[in-house]
Amino acid sequence: MTKKNFHHKGFGKNKIDDPATGFMTAMDRRTFLSLSGKISGMALLGLTLANCGPSEPETPSQSIQMRPDKIIMGSAVDLYTIDPAIGFDSAISSSLKNLYDALFRHVGNPPRAIPWLAESHEVSKDTREWIFKLSKNAVFHDNTPVTAEAVKYSANRMLRINKGPANLFSGIMDKNSVKVLDSHTIKISLLQPFGPFLHTLPWLFVVNPEKVQAHAGKDDGQTWLSDHAEGSGPFTIGDWKPGNIYEFKAVENYWRGWPDKKHLKSYVRKVINDNENKTIALELGEVDMVDWASPEVQVKLKDKGFTIVETPTLEIYEVKLNNQRGFTADRHVRKAISYAFDYKTLKKTWKDRATILNGPLPPGLEFSYQDREPYHLDLKKAQQELAKSPWPDGGFLLDYVYVTGLEEERITGELLRDQLALLNITVNIIPMAWADAVTTFNDFNTAPSMFPIYSSKAYPDPDNYLWSGYHSSQAGQWTNPGHYKNPDLDILLETARKTVEKSELKIIYGRIQKTILDDAVNIFCLSTPDHHILSPRIKNYTYCPVMGSDEDFYYLQTAD
Repeated sequence: MTKKNFHHKGFGKNKIDDPATGFMTAMDRRTFLSLSGKISGMALLGLTLANCGPSEPETPSQSIQMRPDKIIMGSAVDLYTIDPAIGFDSAISSSLKNLYDALFRHVGNPPRAIPWLAESHEVSKDTREWIFKLSKNAVFHDNTPVTAEAVKYSANRMLRINKGPANLFSGIMDKNSVKVLDSHTIKISLLQPFGPFLHTLPWLFVVNPEKVQAHAGKDDGQTWLSDHAEGSGPFTIGDWKPGNIYEFKAVENYWRGWPDKKHLKSYVRKVINDNENKTIALELGEVDMVDWASPEVQVKLKDKGFTIVETPTLEIYEVKLNNQRGFTADRHVRKAISYAFDYKTLKKTWKDRATILNGPLPPGLEFSYQDREPYHLDLKKAQQELAKSPWPDGGFLLDYVYVTGLEEERITGELLRDQLALLNITVNIIPMAWADAVTTFNDFNTAPSMFPIYSSKAYPDPDNYLWSGYHSSQAGQWTNPGHYKNPDLDILLETARKTVEKSELKIIYGRIQKTILDDAVNIFCLSTPDHHILSPRIKNYTYCPVMGSDEDFYYLQTAD
């Protein structure tokens, strides 16, 4: 197979490669697009400027730049931290699962929690007492052993900091829950029965206590771990340029071994906010996979030989509404917005690969609510609801903030703008970097009126969506940026967490979902397909719909 590259000459004075990154500059990408659009009958990727005669179209794998044992990923979002006690979004979760190990790890679709640091476990009949035996082979990156004390320290640090993944263990564990029985055996005593406990354990990442304590500072090591990795995972960090490039280097003597001797030597997350530039980088072979690709681009590149995920996901797409401040703090305004929204038109944005939601859970998930008609486009009902608010004639402005570079989120904002204009409501559309947006969520006074989010898919259970998105303790987290609080709902959610009997759970989860819908907490849009595109150069990709596990570089290989 012949490797073909674009040469610098022929583009005038513009230089194709950015010397700092080796990637084609935005100007040159557009120049290339302009030229390629004028050359009919020629392969987009297989040309050299020295040979511009007609040629047969080539598959992407024939023109991809060769990077043996290395994958470069173009990502729309930045890594604002890699502290496993704080980070809890898709990009950070993916990074954490490659830098750190946990007792269990999610694989497959439907997702399974398989033993990782844990070699075996026992559980009491009431499901409250758990005993785990750890692998004696497990070592941190400095070759010190991963011990029961390290697990206890990591659990208690996570609970102390009480951010990100701590929400999964809220009311389930406390500082006295983990006891060390011997150097490689721990007992976890739950505060109450909790059915999906094994599915939460992949989020209890184990840090090296000695290293973290040495850099604890005044914030329990949060500053240090924001850009340092003190774990035992299959990768550690290499070239680290915040806001630009993040390199993950394989640990050759990884304690658990590798699935194949041809495993990756490294992978890179390259931040590319611009959706067009990200797509072109993939087509040119500058990157091997991208995240948050628009549905239109996914379908287009699938036809060119790239890979997209066709199987069902756990992902739901909502527009979160500020429930505490401004006009959207009024329930009737929120209901008016929900009835004014055009769900069917939004679905077309996903090329009809998405499903309109009936409520806050994805269809197909156990206990998903099906007992009432979902919100749908009905301007008469929207006007009736608005008439019950203090602003029956509208006349106000709402800020819609979305993540820079995510095309479907921008389109959602435009659709809201057009629909709410029919109610005399103005929508101000504001692009913002994800890390900056997360900062605004902390305080309901700074949180935007409307913000689109792909909601949490940390594990396959209703609790994952409902607790993180609607319990008062999660107000201000990215899963609940609208600061929704309802004491009655809190009681129901807390009851569900300690209920194991499925017949009882069905009733409780039905009441929870009805309450959330009646409060019109968010605009419940779609259950969406996966957002990645992979080049044919990537081998051994097996999709897992759990957040972060959809990018499991431990198993990936290249076709080089």
